[in-house]
Amino acid sequence: MQNKNFLSSILIFALIFTATIFSSTAVLSAQEETTNAGVLTYLGTTEAEFQEGLDDLRKAVAPLLPENEGSWLGEDAGDMLESFMLSLVKTRRVIHFYDSLLEMQMALKADRVDEIALPESVGLHLIKNNPDYEILFSLNMMPSTISFGFKQDNKALQQEFNKALLSMKKDGTLKKLAEKYIYESNSEGLEHVKFDEFKGAPIITAAVTGDLPPIDFIGADGTPAGYNTAILSEIGRRLHKNISLVSVNAGSRSAALVSGRVDVVFWYRNTEGIKAPAKTNGKNLKDVMKDLSQEIILSEPYFEWDVDLIISKAR
Repeated sequence: MQNKNFLSSILIFALIFTATIFSSTAVLSAQEETTNAGVLTYLGTTEAEFQEGLDDLRKAVAPLLPENEGSWLGEDAGDMLESFMLSLVKTRRVIHFYDSLLEMQMALKADRVDEIALPESVGLHLIKNNPDYEILFSLNMMPSTISFGFKQDNKALQQEFNKALLSMKKDGTLKKLAEKYIYESNSEGLEHVKFDEFKGAPIITAAVTGDLPPIDFIGADGTPAGYNTAILSEIGRRLHKNISLVSVNAGSRSAALVSGRVDVVFWYRNTEGIKAPAKTNGKNLKDVMKDLSQEIILSEPYFEWDVDLIISKAR
């Protein structure tokens, strides 16, 4: 029974870890196939370290998985998830980091990668506005969150944001804004967000990336819009401080904060809440997945999702 429970735990973790970075956790085959996969850059590790960790994880978990049947995924597993996991039996994902969504899309268009991974709302937004994309797999095993990032020595601003976010959660504002800007948005519905101005009040310089529309969005005219911008507007209103927006790509988030160019930045992919074995095959998995440097601290999460989509060009 103990061995069975251990095996179940490993399988569950393999699914969770795969959903985050769509790595290989399948049985290794003699004639191994590879697929090039794009993901927005993880800032706490290098691409080579990331790949090495995924390959080691794959080797460690592979012998524990059945070779052919998908029934071990459980009754709640969807056909797409089952197909994806079974595809890992013979396919190794080769990970490629991209500093922006645009770069990742260009790589997909040019066939430099075969697939990309994005949160569900982002993937659906892209597909709605681009008939050349299709969903390969839908993965509902990986809860992820979004926070604001601050420089390590700016804990006072972090605490102010936490207080505002908590009040927004309690009075339903976070939910209301998510419904308007994420769940009910369309290609033309990401309206510009109004920011109140407080004469003589301090200015908070906030960075948006535009790399996860409609969560984090920059319009064709270069103006930030969407859910994240609406959250910043509401926080400025509650703190009675002025918000000044600048644009940076996802790969420049940490540098923008550490250099002092910005005071706060939208932070995608907080992995601290992942429950996983401390080590597999000698590798610390949280180090492999690290998307946060010691110089950065995060606010309380203000949005989360359970489903990631893996997207390819339409065939």
